[in-house]
Amino acid sequence: MALTLAAGCARPGAGDAQAGLREEAEGAASRVRRAAVAGAFYPGDAGVLKSFVARELEAASVPRCPGRVVGLIAPHAGYEFSGAVAAHAYKTVEGLHYDVVVLVGPSHRMSFKGAVLPESRAWETPLGVVEVDQDLAEELVHASPSLFVNDDRPHAQEHSLEVQLPFVQVALVGAKILPVLIHDFSPETCKAVADALVQAVTGKKVLLVASTDLAHYPSSDRCRDVDLKTVALIERADVEGLYAWEEKATREFAEENVACAICGLGPVAVVLSVGKQLGLDRIVRLKYANSGQVNPATIDRSVGYAALALCASKLPPAESGKAAGRQLGQAGEAKMSDAPLGSADNLTDEQKKRLLVLAREAITRWVRDRSTVEVPMDDLAFREPRAVFVTLRKGNALRGCIGTLEPVAPLGEAVVDSAVSAATRDPRFRPVGPDEVANLDIHISVLSPLRTVSDPREIVLGKHGIVVRRGYQSGVFLPEVPLEQGWDLETTLSILCVEKAGLPADAWKRGAELRVFTTQSFGEEEYGLGPHARH
Repeated sequence: MALTLAAGCARPGAGDAQAGLREEAEGAASRVRRAAVAGAFYPGDAGVLKSFVARELEAASVPRCPGRVVGLIAPHAGYEFSGAVAAHAYKTVEGLHYDVVVLVGPSHRMSFKGAVLPESRAWETPLGVVEVDQDLAEELVHASPSLFVNDDRPHAQEHSLEVQLPFVQVALVGAKILPVLIHDFSPETCKAVADALVQAVTGKKVLLVASTDLAHYPSSDRCRDVDLKTVALIERADVEGLYAWEEKATREFAEENVACAICGLGPVAVVLSVGKQLGLDRIVRLKYANSGQVNPATIDRSVGYAALALCASKLPPAESGKAAGRQLGQAGEAKMSDAPLGSADNLTDEQKKRLLVLAREAITRWVRDRSTVEVPMDDLAFREPRAVFVTLRKGNALRGCIGTLEPVAPLGEAVVDSAVSAATRDPRFRPVGPDEVANLDIHISVLSPLRTVSDPREIVLGKHGIVVRRGYQSGVFLPEVPLEQGWDLETTLSILCVEKAGLPADAWKRGAELRVFTTQSFGEEEYGLGPHARH
């Protein structure tokens, strides 16, 4: 396996690729596209491949996604690098029914205008063949002949869509696909492709998949920094921001080998645009990693990967069977948000101390030599997906605070990720140095599921953490913030809107959604740990 090829990829320039499209086709279009990258990007043996995909799907822990999942963002590198991340995306739709899975990916080998659909009627992997939705393809070509064409040549050796297929075959048994390749990422082309897709898929149960890796070729640390900004923009469905960030990141970090911030910018733009017209109103981050974290051989030349679910919170009429159960399981936020999720809702003192020790060890190792800790999995509570914030103080001064509102990782992993991020990636502070760790006071907040409030008077300052959201703009305060600042409720909500969400001060009075949560909060001081340790 070629390491650089399998970890990431680069798109061609227009000159060398156009020549490929001008070459004569070698005979009539095949009815079946044969696997091109089996044995390179993913296992070529059917048994090994199926075991890998099934194992990664089983291991993936994902949060309940609000409503129905209308789209996914998934990586397309070699499975040894990004397979675990991709599994988190497909875990959210495992066992559901869709009429068609529309796979939108970047063309790495050939350039062209518009979008290219396959001529072949099925695509093959070692797991068997997947039927192409010929009716949908014909509808697109007929409606927009200047935009969509059928041509197997750009698809023949392309990996960005093929690597999605084994996950589709295992997670969505029997689903049809529509592979769509684009090379021209201009906003005009992406909008045209998106508009045509909306017209064609309206009324169908469709799953959109944008195939993309993130930053290419900086160090693992810089890769993560660039990727977190990219993921934040995707979470807000900020297509214009993604275009601007791609240009800015490649310019500002050119000397650090950032060749791109998101290699599938066009596919992501298309899928976000279609998703918005299908009811998309929430995007949930599921998993992030980069190749340097997976394989130290790429720590100085890494590629980033993320899995996200695109959700429409307003459910269609309930479906029957397994699909309906899964949809309701994802969407039952109103009834399920107050229900206990298991032992992680009532952590014991021993569990809390273990998590605090784990957070300190994670920070210590990372700032010392970029090494990581092994998360203990012997405790059921540590394996439950939970939303976590980690706050660091040095004396009485805040030194970092980062976390997630959605349970994107098991509790133990979430504590480790948030602790390291609070120490090294809070944009308000310089990274913590090795000489500072001993003086840090670590505090962990484990969040309950979010609950929507219809009347702000339901909010109890000091008890409730508060989230304000309008569209893709949101902000959050932990429960202790208003009390520490001495704010009343109206002041708290106004400052939350302006300083955290970038909204008008009165947005909370004018339609912005308010949600609350409670926390299990505990720190080193109450357990005599860290700088409070008794000698």
